[in-house]
Amino acid sequence: MYTKRMLGLEQSQAAIAAMIAEFKKNPDNDPVAMAVVDDVGHLLAYARTDGSRPIISRNAIKKAYTAALRGMTSEAFFEELQRRDWRVGDMGDPMLIAVPGGVPVIDPATGDVLGGVGVAGLPEGPGDDDIAEAGRAAIEL
Repeated sequence: MYTKRMLGLEQSQAAIAAMIAEFKKNPDNDPVAMAVVDDVGHLLAYARTDGSRPIISRNAIKKAYTAALRGMTSEAFFEELQRRDWRVGDMGDPMLIAVPGGVPVIDPATGDVLGGVGVAGLPEGPGDDDIAEAGRAAIEL
């Protein structure tokens, strides 16, 4: 029999709560969207701060999806594409995105990818990643 660990609703909601808390540490932050997906990219939990635009919402989900399906940060995915001289469109999956802000959730016991966390909305740099990392850290495995 094959058994597989999966992220649950409570873990996903804990990640969202942690990301909201991290976001609130800087009152000057631009609006963001936050997403948690399972290992195949299905949305488990989502939130957006007041004023976030629809494109931000889509990008947060895409970042989480990319991290889960590729098993790496969305920034590492970007770097991999650059090394191979590929474009994200070459991958054939319109949900993949190659910008920072997506981090995988990996089972430390097995190395299996359990899902991904994504944040979008802050300017380039560590902002989206920092909030996403706070979400990942809140997921108890």
